[in-house]
Amino acid sequence: MNISQDIFRAYDIRGVYGEELDASIGERVGLTFGNFLRVKNSSGKVSIGCDARVSSPELQEAVATGISKAGFDVDVIGMLPIPVANYFTWKASSGSNPYLGGVYITASHNPAEYNGIRFRHPDGTGYTEGNIEIKRIFFEEELIESTSFGTVTKISTESVLDDYVNFVSTKVGSIKGTKIALDPGNGVGCVIVERLFQKLGAETFSINNVPDGTFPNRPSEPAPKNLGDLISVMQKGNFDFGVAFDGDADRCVFIDNKARSVSSEKIGIIVSKSLITPESNKVLAGVPCSMILEQEIPKIGGELIWIRVGDVFVCEELKKHNAAIAIEISAHFFAPGLTEFIFDDPLIFSLTLAEHIAKSDLTLANLSDEIPSYPYEELKFTCLDSIKFKVNDNLEKTFTSMGYKVETIDGVKIWLDEGWVLLRPSNTQPVIRMFVEATDKDRLEEIKKEFQAHFEEAVRAVS
Repeated sequence: MNISQDIFRAYDIRGVYGEELDASIGERVGLTFGNFLRVKNSSGKVSIGCDARVSSPELQEAVATGISKAGFDVDVIGMLPIPVANYFTWKASSGSNPYLGGVYITASHNPAEYNGIRFRHPDGTGYTEGNIEIKRIFFEEELIESTSFGTVTKISTESVLDDYVNFVSTKVGSIKGTKIALDPGNGVGCVIVERLFQKLGAETFSINNVPDGTFPNRPSEPAPKNLGDLISVMQKGNFDFGVAFDGDADRCVFIDNKARSVSSEKIGIIVSKSLITPESNKVLAGVPCSMILEQEIPKIGGELIWIRVGDVFVCEELKKHNAAIAIEISAHFFAPGLTEFIFDDPLIFSLTLAEHIAKSDLTLANLSDEIPSYPYEELKFTCLDSIKFKVNDNLEKTFTSMGYKVETIDGVKIWLDEGWVLLRPSNTQPVIRMFVEATDKDRLEEIKKEFQAHFEEAVRAVS
């Protein structure tokens, strides 16, 4: 079978649909997942949902068929945001007939020609080590079909959405009086984002609000550089803030009332003020996040803990530390103290920000400007997969021998006078990324120059 192992990634399975991934591979993945589940379960059921990509319904059906051939029942919940699918799986875990797990069809922020498959635990969180075992089974074992296929049942997508809306209404207070600009980006968020904000009392104005898996108006990734239309709306209208989502609605990026993008770290600090309690005061942040967190989180009674990048890894750390909130620079937000569940949910998080604004005398621009900003840059260096982790090891030894304070939970991060630098191998590409932050631009340029030279020397040393 000519299937590239490269489609199996750290967090999911992902590739160009029709070239690297198709329905036949999807069915085999489903059968593999069923064989994986059979190690501990002789029977049971699995949920499966999908985003709005053109290929998602076909891939959803194929994976469901594969799981059923392994002897497990499948509930197909259809096209809805991944946090809603996670919620549906999680909610069943406290009932009499819980799911063994879930599957979600998405390629997240990738371009329209991609699609992918993500696995979920019964609590809605993603797989880490399980992905490695599923890959091994897929390529190395003879897959076994059950003598009795499971049933595939279509669940009303609208009923799942209704249930989620009702749940959110118990977690977030009124946002009446706010005016919010929304940009779901023609992704699956279109089926619920506007409804949620209006349900809780906001006046809304939406763009790119019809699901279209070709992403005709902007890329799926909600990076500020892709949000020109939303920024234009903010410049012309009197809105409290704007918020844009990615294709599967698990990331959200905010634009303040002065039409400026607000960093994930600043949003996290603002919302933390209403989430941190004496019983749960830990704030988790991915290692590439800004040093403003080190300065601001203690001021509001929080304890900052640096963690590895990746939403599936964040969930594991949240369980470990009983944290109030977790922040990723990629605009994933987690608030288990509010939601009860561990996985990220930008829908509830953006509503919580709206509630905070509704109760405050300050605008988002005011709140953001109270927090300092520092020059920050991300650089990307090509580095072969065969050597990138050896380069990482070499850099760790070099920086340790130089007497630096070194953090190695995800790449190599060191703290410097008036700044810091992180060199981190990509989990999915032949790349090492360098993140740099400093108190001023001149210092930023000094750090970039010095540590790019260290990187190049490490490549020479291991090549």
